[in-house]
Amino acid sequence: MTGEELNIAFEAAFAKASSEEQSEVPMELQLHLYAYYKRAINESFVSNRSFETNDLRSGFKMNALIQVQQISKKEAKERYIQIIEDLYPKPW
Repeated sequence: MTGEELNIAFEAAFAKASSEEQSEVPMELQLHLYAYYKRAINESFVSNRSFETNDLRSGFKMNALIQVQQISKKEAKERYIQIIEDLYPKPW
């Protein structure tokens, strides 16, 4: 898959994920999707203002982001797409 094809597939997967009910996705997968998405768009966990509070949800998000910081943006996109395709089989 070329870089452009990967970007198109990633955007399509994000659009599909955004159109579905989040509460039906297991929390662990939500965290993976969150972390892969943030890594794919290259949003640093350090600059993310949502971690200024000390609540448990923010801690889980931070942990998920730390776990993916060493993978490439390409790999993050591929993993994100795979999870969405597993959750919502094509066609969509």
